[in-house]
Amino acid sequence: MIERLEFATASEEDRRDLHEVVSAWAVENKPGKEPPSYDACAALWSHRDELGFEPARFVVAREAGRIIGYAQVQVSVAAANAHLALVTVVVLPSRRRRGVGTALLRGVPALLDGRTVIESWSVFRGSPAEHFAAARGFRVVTSMTSQRLEGFSLPHVGAPPAGYRLVTWKGSAPDEFVGACADALNSITDAPFGETTLDAARNTVEGVRAAEAASSAAGKERWVVLLLHDDAPAGVTVVERQGVDPTVAVQLHTAVLPAHRGKGLGRLIKARMLHNLTGVTKVLTRTSTANEPMLRLNRSLGFEDDYVYFAVQAKTADLHP
Repeated sequence: MIERLEFATASEEDRRDLHEVVSAWAVENKPGKEPPSYDACAALWSHRDELGFEPARFVVAREAGRIIGYAQVQVSVAAANAHLALVTVVVLPSRRRRGVGTALLRGVPALLDGRTVIESWSVFRGSPAEHFAAARGFRVVTSMTSQRLEGFSLPHVGAPPAGYRLVTWKGSAPDEFVGACADALNSITDAPFGETTLDAARNTVEGVRAAEAASSAAGKERWVVLLLHDDAPAGVTVVERQGVDPTVAVQLHTAVLPAHRGKGLGRLIKARMLHNLTGVTKVLTRTSTANEPMLRLNRSLGFEDDYVYFAVQAKTADLHP
């Protein structure tokens, strides 16, 4: 049976079933990977994210009353992503090859609110999902490498070159720096992200404030290191400590403006950030597989490659589930 489920009003049993499904999928074919905690999933499904994507909407598949798979849909309130829905279809490994995933995908259009493009950013290389997506009209638009840093030693942080200075804060940006932070974040738009139509640039003061509010609402703690050159933005890096596990942080953005590249400033600001992360023992990040300079920079700080996954895309009208 396929039906819609509202997470906010779902029973505790249904919420736990959703977590069981995503946990089985998260560790599949990835030795050593830990499943996400229930609290982390509940927080993710309950809050708007920093790009303006609304809390998850679900259609679920049941067998004997228990959830054995789901399709998760998120649509954004941000104008830049008003065309796009993020979709993830997950089925318990023991219940696959029975048409459950296809039935769930058929239930997705009712949750799209007119979005014309679907992307999924959770198709792991070599997994059954890769073949499922290709057979149903999705194409790969970008490849991402997940990296992690655990039990790390703090790297040396040298002084900024002449003319540069570092500004750091936790939580909301000081009013005097929020504009510079937005401008620095905007420079990430030239990073290689393939053919995705997801607009990840929040290059306005209002966008930065919305991202900060989303982070706070989800119980996360946000750290920023801003690099200035003669009081103009030169680079920025942003990390969030996870609310449900304060020992884990996620590296969100790192950008250096074109005029300041090639001077080791990206490594400088990321190294400085690691010194700020009091109580954090694990840092997770993801980088475009095509962005070899950033991957090398992360490895120089001790990050190790974890796994590769794809973003796949289809126009809603071209789906053939």
